[in-house]
Amino acid sequence: MSKPAIVVLGALGVIALAVLLGVFALREKRPSPMPPAAQDPVAAAIPSEPAAPATKPPLPAPLVAGPRLRKPAEPDAGKRLDETSLMAKLHDLAASDPPLSLQLAREAVARFPDSPNAPEFEWNVVKALANMEHYKEAEDEARIMVKKYPGNDFAADVDRHLLHHPPNPTPTPP
Repeated sequence: MSKPAIVVLGALGVIALAVLLGVFALREKRPSPMPPAAQDPVAAAIPSEPAAPATKPPLPAPLVAGPRLRKPAEPDAGKRLDETSLMAKLHDLAASDPPLSLQLAREAVARFPDSPNAPEFEWNVVKALANMEHYKEAEDEARIMVKKYPGNDFAADVDRHLLHHPPNPTPTPP
């Protein structure tokens, strides 16, 4: 017989023994024989001591304690996110929570001004301001962004949508 097979059989034997001991430990105790006074009706009618209230015997402790479950980790409210996490959070939020998006985007701009992601962080600031209908502030931020990142796609996007949006087309005659 191979060594792994012996180990498996030994483990199964230990488990079977633990189950058997558990069954015996958890099995209710047999009722004790009745005292002779309880068997004799005349002796039972004359109480010698006041009767104590009936209480259940305590349950035996389990033989093997189960694993302790860990408390789910709560995000640390004071913990600062890294650059990648900030970007992912901004993408997840999109326009669903503009005040939080604005806060996170401004934090990212302040902490990572020289990052390759800095134009996108600035774009998120402008976008959050526009979503909050603070158009004057959004235009001011857009002007700063266009000067700071000339030729960048995000700067071109805010330039086109906030600063130089195309006029509405004239209606064509029928």
